Amino acid sequence: MELREGIERDISRLRYGPTSPPAIYQDIFIIGVSSDEGPGPVAPGDVRAFDVRSGREVWRFHTVPRPGEFGNDTWEGDSWKDRSGANAWGGASLDEKRGMVFVGLGSAAYDFYGGDRKGQNLFANSVVALDASTGRRIWHFQTLHHDLWDHDLAVYPNLVRATHASKQIDAVAQVGKRGYVFLFDRVTGKPRFEIEERPVPPSDVPSGEAWPTQPIPVKPPPSHARTTVRMA
Repeated sequence: MELREGIERDISRLRYGPTSPPAIYQDIFIIGVSSDEGPGPVAPGDVRAFDVRSGREVWRFHTVPRPGEFGNDTWEGDSWKDRSGANAWGGASLDEKRGMVFVGLGSAAYDFYGGDRKGQNLFANSVVALDASTGRRIWHFQTLHHDLWDHDLAVYPNLVRATHASKQIDAVAQVGKRGYVFLFDRVTGKPRFEIEERPVPPSDVPSGEAWPTQPIPVKPPPSHARTTVRMA
């Protein structure tokens, strides 16, 4: 099976393919891909599902939404077009009982410059829950708006049992490069701890435009806050 087949543009000379094992649900397998992050021509980062017997593509989730799809308005102008990144190169996690698959998506290309993709840029840097049978989006949460620092989600969301308000709940825990842990209700995507949108400094890059706030979970404390360094 040639994964480059069925892509709307020619990616025959571009890096494209899975770097993590697929998730298997019933008779389909679900994969994320790795691709270059620009600048220059790059392949799309869509999450795709295939029939395990025939190799036929069953569904595709556009991680950079097309016109008419939810989230396309978070890309200024036509900046969504031929955009790469926002890829699930770290793999996916599966709740087989509920028929849900979860992915943590990377930065949009180019991952250190956003002057040509102004806006919030969904679904880059997002935790996304999908219907494993159809690829329909169930819920999402963007952990970083308009990434300019390559702070992608490099690992799939962890499916955990958590104690919250003295009750056991099925949850999703997403870790990221900034040291934060985002904890969500697995079914609804509701944050289990408060997440604050805090003001951040503007960009001083010509034509750059940083997003004015970023989401910061109140709990648990970030990993860098739990590290104590003693110097003689």
